[in-house]
Parts: sequence; C-alpha cells; structure tokens
Amino acid sequence: MADLSSRLFTPGTAEEARSILSPIFLRGQDVEGESVRARVRSILDDVRRDGDTALLRYARDLDGFRGELPDLKVAARQMEDAFGTLDPEVRNALVFAKNRIEEFHETLRENVLAGGSSSPGRAGILVRPLRRVGIYVPGGTAAYPSTVLMTAVVAKVAGVREIVGVSPAGPAGIPEAILAAFHVSGVREVYQVGGVQSIGAMAYGTGTISRVDKIVGPGNRYVAEAKRQVFGEVDIDMIAGPTEVLIVADRSARADWLAADMLAQAEHDAQASAVLIVTEPGLGRAVIEELERQVAELPRRKIAEESLLRFGFILVVPSVEKAIEISDLVAPEHLELHLEDPQKWLGDVRNAGAVFVGSDMAEAFGDYCFGPSHVLPTNGSARFSSPVSIETFTKRTSLLAGFSSSRERKDVVLATAALARLEGLEGHARSALARLEERGRISSGA
Repeated sequence: MADLSSRLFTPGTAEEARSILSPIFLRGQDVEGESVRARVRSILDDVRRDGDTALLRYARDLDGFRGELPDLKVAARQMEDAFGTLDPEVRNALVFAKNRIEEFHETLRENVLAGGSSSPGRAGILVRPLRRVGIYVPGGTAAYPSTVLMTAVVAKVAGVREIVGVSPAGPAGIPEAILAAFHVSGVREVYQVGGVQSIGAMAYGTGTISRVDKIVGPGNRYVAEAKRQVFGEVDIDMIAGPTEVLIVADRSARADWLAADMLAQAEHDAQASAVLIVTEPGLGRAVIEELERQVAELPRRKIAEESLLRFGFILVVPSVEKAIEISDLVAPEHLELHLEDPQKWLGDVRNAGAVFVGSDMAEAFGDYCFGPSHVLPTNGSARFSSPVSIETFTKRTSLLAGFSSSRERKDVVLATAALARLEGLEGHARSALARLEERGRISSGA
C-alpha cells in the first residue's frame, strides 16, 4: 500500500504553495511535443488532401476498424438497439441525466438567445445557434457516455440543427453505452472513427463526413493537438487537459468524504490531480489515513495511487482566506467548498470551472446528472475560459439599427468623420458625412 504521508505540506505563502503544486502546472508540458505536432500535422494534411481514402485508412490502422467506408456511419436502429440492451437501471439513469441537463440549460436558453440592446441609438446583438457541430467522444479505456449527454444535449437545447458524433471503433465497434447515449440525446449522425483523422474530417469535410462549424469534446494529446491545429478552419471549445479537483475544507468537514472525493478524481487516470487544502492539521492527517484505507478497496487502485503520489497534495494553511487565495492561483477545473458556511466564501472565488458549494455536493454529481455540463476548463485555463454551455453553441452578430434622434445622427457623423480623417481614411469620412442633410459638409471638410 502506498504511503501518502509525504503528500502533506504546510506552505508559508501562496507563492510557496504554488511552488509545491508546480507538478500540476507542468502536466501539460510534453517532452515529445514537436513529434506529436508533426504527426498530427501529417494526418490532417492527408485527410484534407485525400478525404475518405485517408479517413478509412487511418480508421483501420489506428482505431482497428474492420469495415468498409459505408460502415463508418452507425445506423439509427443500431443506437436504439444498444439502448435496449442496457440494464433498466442504467437506461433510467441515462434518461434521468439527460432530462436534468436539458432542464438546466432550458432555463438559461431564453436569456442567452435574447441577445441585448444598448442606448443611445438602437444597437444590440443578434444571437444565433451554430448550424452544424461535431462532438468527439473518446473510446478505449476512456469511454464516457456522460460526455455525449453533456455536449449533445446542450447543443440540442441551444438550437443546433445538425449534430455529428464521432468515436473510435475497434473490431467490436463503438461501445454500446456510448451509442445508447447518442440515442438518448437524439443524435442520429454518428461515425465509427476517432483520433486525429476524425478531427480532420469534421474540420475539412470528406465525402462521408461533411465539415462542421465547431468541434467540442475531450480527447488524448493527439486529439487536443489536432483541435489546436484546425482552429480557424472551425471553432473549438477548448484544449482539454487531465482532470483535476481542488477541495477547501475547514474543521466542519468529514475526513472520509474528503478522501472519497479525492479518490473519485484520482481514479480517472495517472495524470489526474486531487488537491486538498485544510485549515486544521489534524484533519489533513485524518484524510491521509482515510485515503490509504479507501484506496486499498478501489478497483482502479493502481491508477489512483499513481495519481495521488504524483499529483495529489494536502496543504495545511492558517485560514480559509489563504486557501481561497491558493485556489485562485491554481484555477481548478473543479472546486469543492467543504466549509461551515460555504455561501459566505463563494463571492471570493474568481477562478474555477465549477464550484461545488457545501460538503453535500460531491464532484461526481457534476460529472453525471446535476445539470451543468461537465466539460470544463483545465490546466489553469479557468482563469480566462468557461464551461461548455448554451453560449458554446451560439454565435453573436453585432446589430446597428438606427439613431434615436437627429442630434445623435449629427454627433455620430461628425465624430466618425473626425476619427476617420485622423487615421487618413477620407473615404470613411465622406461615407459618414453623406448621411448629413447638410451635404456641403463633404466638400468643406467640416
């Protein structure tokens, strides 16, 4: 059994805490980065140039797909049948989660799609859903039907008309749970192809897969790099990294729950990060005892132990204020507040993908069925980016619709002309001045 006592630290300052946590910030650094970028670029170039020929070749070589080109598309009946083969409890859970995700985002939809207006004048924003969106769902050991729900259902609510799903398929095809999730989400266009080749197909289009406007969903480092390289041809949601949780706890917290929540994150993969910041040294030691007890009974024990020994930390700090300060430096994907009065501290949180308020709110609830999407910014990007939501699947167009008075018209015309001439753009100035009733201003230079 792993000795986790070495993961307990008492930093003196927030910057010292950041230094202790530096392995987390370095996870995204790939020593083989250039080789990954070159390999991704080569595959994308092949798909762009050769279309379906390259798509099928890579699906066979890299995914282990055994069919022919027409077999890449999954029949709607196959997805329905996959749903029917699941245990009734699982079917009910998928539908329950889908309904909660849908309900949560429906409550946001009216405000998001309403756009906005401003004064003076009549200006505003037109908000429209994207026409066609691609959803990438990992396969293999990281096959998560919940990711289908957390992306496709939100896109549906946003009003996206065409949703295409892709997921790598080995000899056995896409796992039935993922096909069932596509069925529950109402997605009818699904292809048995993954990896860089599927990102290229959605970005550039092939004879089999038509190009999309945006690609969302997590993947391995090759998929992440492919999304980075096709950005500009299409939009993307984010560059997702390993998952992470940061928990802030005071003396009111339960050591067994804290340990359970850390292990829930650590079992994802060896790159996952679980950080606990406590205000009581005794609580930190109690959590270590619970971690060592609980991990011994975990089916994915080896993965969880490796994650904790590399990227798991327990920090002891003098106050909740200091804990929140450290959390904002980390900008975690998930932030849990196991505090006596968690609402009191919510206003101090600036950087987090999702906040779980109170010890009752396990991060696992957010992974599956609480409502908001679990596709969240990672690797500190919560400092500047947001979770997948209705806004992810819409675009905004600025609206300039008229003047509220003749005085406003004159003021705008004259200011425009002055600024245009300042930049040496006389044509702009004359275009604006043409809107004045006093046409002579064009020639006079007023």
